Amino acid sequence: MKAVTRWGLVAAGTLAIAGGALAQPLIVPPGRWWERPRIAGELGLGEEQRHNLDSVALAHAKTMVDLKAEVEKGELDLRVAADAEPFDAKRVRGAFTALQQRRVRLEKERFELLLKVREVLTTDQWKKLTRFVQERLRREDAEVGAPGNPAAPQRPRPRPFR
Repeated sequence: MKAVTRWGLVAAGTLAIAGGALAQPLIVPPGRWWERPRIAGELGLGEEQRHNLDSVALAHAKTMVDLKAEVEKGELDLRVAADAEPFDAKRVRGAFTALQQRRVRLEKERFELLLKVREVLTTDQWKKLTRFVQERLRREDAEVGAPGNPAAPQRPRPRPFR
């Protein structure tokens, strides 16, 4: 029975890794991108869509702020547990598990926000938006790695959902 369970776990892990590698991340530009004239113009966003995007962002904003604060508290708790004397590995594991759970809640909320944004856009607008982000990321990668510019500052990237 143990061998069957072990091989089942190996198979499940392999499928998860392969699925993750094949999955395209869902990414949107950071911030209130629909208010940027260039992006809004390229997508052809209507006034009602902009209003809907505002509503979606506001509906999730307070929750996101609270969840980000919870993650930061979890990071602090983990640091305190890891630095405590006498060292207690069980306490550190518990703090780590709590932090991971907080991060999962934050990522779920981000994902729900992304789904709501996707519902507002047409298929063509969504494709244009994802192409815009992918092109931007490629340009940033090229700028950072350009000869003569090895120390180019790294800007935060939009968080992908995989």
